[in-house]
Amino acid sequence: MVKSIDDALGQILDALERLDLRENTIVVFTSDHGDFAGEHGMVRKGGVFYDCLTKVPLIFSVPGLISQGGKEASMANLVDIVPTVFEFQGIEIPDSMEGQPLPSATDAKPREYTFSEYGRGGPAFTFDDPDKFLAPYGSNALLNTLKEREAEGLRKMVSSKAGKYVHDPMGDLDELYYLESDPWELQNLAGKPDYSDKEAELRAVLSAWSDEVPE
Repeated sequence: MVKSIDDALGQILDALERLDLRENTIVVFTSDHGDFAGEHGMVRKGGVFYDCLTKVPLIFSVPGLISQGGKEASMANLVDIVPTVFEFQGIEIPDSMEGQPLPSATDAKPREYTFSEYGRGGPAFTFDDPDKFLAPYGSNALLNTLKEREAEGLRKMVSSKAGKYVHDPMGDLDELYYLESDPWELQNLAGKPDYSDKEAELRAVLSAWSDEVPE
């Protein structure tokens, strides 16, 4: 899969060079989400916020505006891509856009946190619900399960380089991970007295962000 993507991207870049468009073209490489590849005993994707799903590549190539090989240490969100492209072209960013121009690529200040949300406020999907899917089970049941999971609740995440906090309004246990010492996110520290201050700090950051963005 990686080789296929690399080959296809190479064809696009070669075409830009051949048509003499490369120096006047903004190229952005990213992904909408990652995939489980055995992490946490799962494959494909799902409604959770582990780094293997939420930490995706984001590469900008803008001849004459971004130096080659640079690396931005600030946190970023995918909703920041379009405002950044607007900034490059001198286009006014509409007030309705949630994202902001990215640091390093523009004059924006570095940011400490990134955010994600998942769900559309629907009812909880339980272990009894797959019984309503018609046999034979397999990929169709998996896709139907994913659709149900995408509709339920509205989980939200805030993450910094050091820590990540996830709030689940459906009543499930919240999650808190120290990414520097637990990069595989195996030890949920939410609700543990020794980490209550950090949990409260990240919960406050997530709450403030939630108040700023529309549901």
